[in-house]
Amino acid sequence: MQYYKRLPLENVKNARELGGVPTLDGKVIKWGKFLRTATLDDISLEEIKILKDYGVESIIDLRREGEIPFNSESHKNIEENFNFNHISLAPNEEFTKEQIRQIMDKEVSVGSTYRNLIDNFPKIRQIMNVFANTDGITLFHCQEGKDRTGIISMILMGIANVARADIIADYEVSSAYLGYIERYDENEPYSVFRITSPYYMKEAYEYIERKYKSFDEYLLYAKVEQELIDKVRDKLLS
Repeated sequence: MQYYKRLPLENVKNARELGGVPTLDGKVIKWGKFLRTATLDDISLEEIKILKDYGVESIIDLRREGEIPFNSESHKNIEENFNFNHISLAPNEEFTKEQIRQIMDKEVSVGSTYRNLIDNFPKIRQIMNVFANTDGITLFHCQEGKDRTGIISMILMGIANVARADIIADYEVSSAYLGYIERYDENEPYSVFRITSPYYMKEAYEYIERKYKSFDEYLLYAKVEQELIDKVRDKLLS
């Protein structure tokens, strides 16, 4: 079986393996267990076959209900071919104009907004349950595969004892794979929503460290059972 760090899918952006990343205790995250991507809304039947052949069994869509084209042909094909799970990680309400202004004016950081995702404990429990009970590969995604998806990647790599630098680097690469580095100058106002700054993920990581001490303790606080945490960790490493 040939594994790809970035999957060659024309209609699915930012499609990446979690495998191949070293841990602080000398192990390596296994290939062929978890994939992270941007939206699958434009996926072709050929690309669905590629994912099935690659071993994808379950898909978790982290988007809000209003973001998902449930009646589209591509979504019907996804539900027919995979174990589809809609688990919206973000609050139902999108950012208000005032919140957007605060972020653009740097009164509020993007990293601080990730706390709402991290502390959405009911959804975190659901996501971990799918991870633990999927035999094949679980693919998880949001709209662009960087914010909501990035937080879930951080949690997975966190329980695997991946170095903070590697977790941040995994987050950073999204804006390159999405083409935003070429499209947005760093001084453009809306670049704050497009460029995956390492400081955003650093802030999210430090929030968990500061408030919960460790990723295991964080998940236990979220009422994810230790047995479930260990099962997901075993999938990542054993």
